[in-house]
Order: sequence, then C-alpha cells, then structure tokens
Amino acid sequence: MFPVSGQAQQWTGTADLVLTGGYQTNTYLDPVLRSWNDRSSAPALAALTPQVGLTRDARRTRLSVAARSRLYPRRAGTPQFLQGHAQAQYRLSPAWTVGASGGGTRLRVGRSRDSWWALPSLRWAPASNTTLTARGGLTQQRVATDLERRDRQTSGLAAISLASWLTDRVRAEGRAYWSSGRTSLAETNFGGTGASLRGTYWPTRRWSVEADVALEQVRYETATANTARDRLGRGGLKVAWHPRASVTVFARTRASAARLAQTDASTADVHVSAGLRLRTQQVLGGTAPSPPRRRACQAVDDGARVQIPYSGSGTPHVTGNFNGWSLPGTPLTQTDDGTWTTTLSLPSGTYTYRIRVVDSDERRWLDLPSYAETADDAFGGTNGVCTVP
Repeated sequence: MFPVSGQAQQWTGTADLVLTGGYQTNTYLDPVLRSWNDRSSAPALAALTPQVGLTRDARRTRLSVAARSRLYPRRAGTPQFLQGHAQAQYRLSPAWTVGASGGGTRLRVGRSRDSWWALPSLRWAPASNTTLTARGGLTQQRVATDLERRDRQTSGLAAISLASWLTDRVRAEGRAYWSSGRTSLAETNFGGTGASLRGTYWPTRRWSVEADVALEQVRYETATANTARDRLGRGGLKVAWHPRASVTVFARTRASAARLAQTDASTADVHVSAGLRLRTQQVLGGTAPSPPRRRACQAVDDGARVQIPYSGSGTPHVTGNFNGWSLPGTPLTQTDDGTWTTTLSLPSGTYTYRIRVVDSDERRWLDLPSYAETADDAFGGTNGVCTVP
C-alpha cells in the first residue's frame, strides 16, 4: 500500500482494472459473478472489471463511494452488470465504530435482476489486531418473470464476522449469516443460513495464499406449500503475487457442490481462473492541522514518548530496533487533541523506529510528520530517530 501522512481531512481516489480468464465445468453458472444463468454459456471465460472509488478520511469519520462494471469481450449475449455502493463510518472511540453501507446492482443475464441493500453496522475492536462486526438490515431483489412481471423479493439480513491477525503474516476471518424474506408475486417465504471461514498467509511480502470454505442452507416454499431446503458447500484456493503495490497477479481455483431438495439431485462446479489486477491510488487533497506538539519522539522518565498526528482509519503501531523490528509493534492510543501516542520503557541510547497502521485486512507504513528527526535506512527508506539520555 502507499504510505499515508496524517491529516485532518484527506480525499483519496482509486481506480482498479481486473482482467480474468479461465475455465468452468458447470456452464449454467455465471463464470465470474457466480450466479445462475437462464441459459448455458461456453466453459471458457474471460472478463474485464473496471472500478473507480473515492474516499474521504477525517479524524473520526470515513466516507467512501465506488462503482464497478464487468465486461465479457468473448461472450455472445453479453450480460450487463453495474454496481454502486457507499459506506460511512464514525469512530466513537478507538474500540467502537458505527457505520452503514448501501448500494445497488443492475444485472442482465437472460432476464433482469436488480437489487439494493441497506445495512447498518457496529464494529468492536477489543485489540488492535482483532475486530468483531455485526450487520443487519434490508435487501431487495427485483426479478423479471416469463410473464413480463417483476417479482420483488424482500428480505431481512443479519450477519456477524470476526477477523483477526493471528500473526503479522496470518489473518483469519469467520462469518455467519441469517436471512428471511418473502416474494411479492407468489407470496411465499424464503431465507437461508450459512457460515464461512477464510485464512490468508503471506510467506513473503510479495506472495499471499488464501483458502476459504463455506456451508449454506437455502429454504423456500414450493408450489405445494411445502418447505424445501437446498444445501450448498464451496471451497477455494488463491495464490497471488504482488510485485508492486499497484500490480497483483493471481491464480484461483474454486469448487462448489449443491444438494437440491426438489430433484433430490446433486450438482457441482469446478472453476479455474487466472488474472491480473492493476490499481492506482492518488491523494486528491486535504487539510493538515497544526500539530499540537513539534516533536514526534521525546524522552520521558524511564523511556520515550512517541506522538504523531493521524486521522485515517486503523490503529498506528510503532516498531523499531528497540523490539527487533517485530510487527505489528506497539499500538498507539488516540488522544483528545487528535494525535496518537504511546510511552516506551527504554534504557539510555539512540533508537530508530517506524509507524505501521493496522486497518482491518490491510497494513501499511505511515509517513512520519515533517518535524520528526529521521535518518535514511539501508533499504532506501526513512526511519525516525529517538534519543533517550
């Protein structure tokens, strides 16, 4: 990720382009969207996905909007896909954050399927490397029928997820959800429950390996007013190479299986793909406050106090030669004046350090303020310098 400097308000724009190609065994599944088609397609797949986004970070708030589309250059009867979403967060304290997300999707694959969702959320961070998030709200999908009518499928959704960095190289995430809804035309009920697990391992800073598994049960009423339950399972493995912060090359395989209640039959799919992701990120502007203190690190009794201005998301940590450069380091605590600080118990000496931000599933280095005492390191970077007399 790009380094971010602490500011009172910052606008950042991003643009992504993902190129994907591969092969699937079940041609009634949309090859990239992973949803059912009304007609079969070729087993070979190719897709182009552009996305643009805008984010505003302030001391306690974060606002973001994004839009994406997906193009299939080799498919006849190309489906139309367009999605937009927005998210808002307000940090009540370093441990608690409230937020809301909403958006909509327009999908044309044989017939139209338009949907929207609105999901308030509450996030608790009991530790700097762990978050527990609860979401709940409404979703609706409008599906065109064969009689040129539109069936509104409205449902309530509740989900809870737990994510934790087990080490600086291993991240695990678990999620469980429940939904219940009703259709407008047939006036039948439907819903589902499910759970998933995902783990990501970084053997080096340029390579990552991700594995996931999920189980789901979907229930719905049939024409005879009986309740049917379909059971689905899926798993996947993804290997990615990150030669630069703006470039990712990946290979992925996914397998899914379903047991359908009405036919008492099983169906399966194996999906193999590879692709390239290009990302550009640019700080568009912002306002920087006058720092309340003009020293990033100063000696105190029995050690040193590190204090930096930072208004983005996530929690800054300090690491350096005082702890063997172990990651993520010692977390800083937010103060009332907008700075983040911690006190290190250190003997007399000169120390080098850097600030690293832990932000959900991302970690990034933070630029030190211009008034910090610094020195170049052996790898072309810049470290802070702190002296304890």
